[in-house]
Amino acid sequence: MQIGVATDEAVANHCVFIIDSCEVNRAALQCMLQDGYETHEWRAVELALERIRSRRPQAVIIGQDAMGPDAAQTVDKIRGASPDTRVLVVIGSPHGSQGPGHLASGAHGLITQPLSIEAVRRTVRLALGLPVMIAIGVAPG
Repeated sequence: MQIGVATDEAVANHCVFIIDSCEVNRAALQCMLQDGYETHEWRAVELALERIRSRRPQAVIIGQDAMGPDAAQTVDKIRGASPDTRVLVVIGSPHGSQGPGHLASGAHGLITQPLSIEAVRRTVRLALGLPVMIAIGVAPG
């Protein structure tokens, strides 16, 4: 059963691959997304490339450590395996210098740590072109 997922989206079967060398991050991301997306996880890009070619996921979330020394080459490998796949990179801090570099290398978006369900789901929905609920926070009383 999918919790908090609209019926029309539940049957769409969006597929998201998670690639991260940190098992804790992989498990957290999968847990955050499994209600609304078909999720698969790997610890390295090389292990996921064959499955990316055959499954053609709508998005790949890749940890900064799994990007390797050449982020542009890693994004090119993923794009070569599945040209329409959106690539999102998990970075340590929104204030760090690596974010713009990943975007320049061809990534479609960034997910910053610490991971939160709302931020991860919102970023994935935006990357997939799905509608995003906008909430205005109002402090009580």
